[in-house]
Amino acid sequence: MQALMTSPPSRAGHSQPTEPRTTLMIHRKLFGGLAVALALSAATQIPASASTGASASSLANDLLPSAYASKIGFPTVVDKVTTSDTGKKACPLDADEAFESAKGKLALISGAALCTTSQGAAMILKSARSSTSATSASPPKQLGSSAIERSSGGSVYEIYWLRGRTLEVVKIYAVIGSRHRRPITSAQQKILSSAAVEQNGLVARITT
Repeated sequence: MQALMTSPPSRAGHSQPTEPRTTLMIHRKLFGGLAVALALSAATQIPASASTGASASSLANDLLPSAYASKIGFPTVVDKVTTSDTGKKACPLDADEAFESAKGKLALISGAALCTTSQGAAMILKSARSSTSATSASPPKQLGSSAIERSSGGSVYEIYWLRGRTLEVVKIYAVIGSRHRRPITSAQQKILSSAAVEQNGLVARITT
């Protein structure tokens, strides 16, 4: 898992961020950089019979399909769906993928983490909230009361929400010629919100 990153890395000798491929590294902070939350969750009592109830492949199916990404202006698959074992008992599986806009100026990230209990997923969400900044936007009501919209290093805007034992996330990243945070545009906000609603409709309902 990748270490926590507070801002996008840059090309050697240039001031602008690297291509959208590096946004996957930014996204990975959800599972790598929040290791403290995972460790705390692992320390809680987990029933011996508790299980994820889903495989890595089924978790991957919860992510945005490339056909949808292409339809909303992200035809290039920068990083294909990747599932991995986090090494954490409380939240053992994660999956993510990244898409790029036609002009290469925006990246769209889709991800999810599957925990053994809803408590574990809620703890990662809590840590995500504390390690990011609030925005003026509100997440779509379809995502439920747990949903939050946040921003992190550079111009990365993200929506997190819970579905049972699963923590879902969709991010949009504007590739601009500066590391300074820029306000999300109305068009980008619409894409972010719509993508989150689309992913929410794909998420398998996992009972606790």
